[in-house]
Amino acid sequence: MKIKVVIPCHLDSVRLEQKVLIDIHGLPMIEHVRRRALLSNKIESVFIATGDLEIKNIIEKFGGDVLYTKKHHSNGTSRVSEAISNLDCTHIILIQGDEPLLIPDYLDIFIDKMIESKNEIMWNGVSIIDDKESYEDASIVKCKLNNNDNIISCFRKTTIDHINNNTKNNIYKIQGLIGYERNFLKKMVKQPDTKISKSESIEQMKAIEIGEKIKGILIPKSLASVNTKEELGIVNKILETDAYQIEILNKIKNEFLKKL
Repeated sequence: MKIKVVIPCHLDSVRLEQKVLIDIHGLPMIEHVRRRALLSNKIESVFIATGDLEIKNIIEKFGGDVLYTKKHHSNGTSRVSEAISNLDCTHIILIQGDEPLLIPDYLDIFIDKMIESKNEIMWNGVSIIDDKESYEDASIVKCKLNNNDNIISCFRKTTIDHINNNTKNNIYKIQGLIGYERNFLKKMVKQPDTKISKSESIEQMKAIEIGEKIKGILIPKSLASVNTKEELGIVNKILETDAYQIEILNKIKNEFLKKL
């Protein structure tokens, strides 16, 4: 398996304007994600996929690698599919650009699990939901796993159908770590949007609705992403109070400064 990491991003975010460039402790959000991914022990390079010249210039100023795409894409998966056209790889890990708390060790775990289940074609990081608010928050994408750790459905609102027969323990939060076998990724983006993937705005449902399997990979802890000002405040607070996150923050600042 020749795995490459690609982070798709654009400036036209709806709920939080130009969120990937928002300053977080002295760095744009997208640069936090890129640098944290590079701290993984399992990968050698990380690429930013974007069609925005402003993002391209900022990333290259920091010494990063950019795969320049057309400006408009319907989703990040489509953008990554275009971006990897000339990339030498067999598998792709897509990391969402709004995950500034990404823990490099979690990426290592994810890659190890991909390698263990190398005959699969798609993987998604999941985490335990340990608070009632997350179950009820429609902005958080959740999923249900079967006994083989395959994701069998994704949804935003938790209904009685999701939790009957004492199956609530099989409901997890979807994390912004998604793995694809290269040819499957190319195949999937050519498929038209499916009923639930479109209505729920959940890309993973397209794979499920066309009959493919998604292997769920459990990561140790839920990581906050940034879609709103409130979530940005939560992330900033974590970076100021969580000892391990502070350690990673100092590492991405100090180690990368030496390379510039």
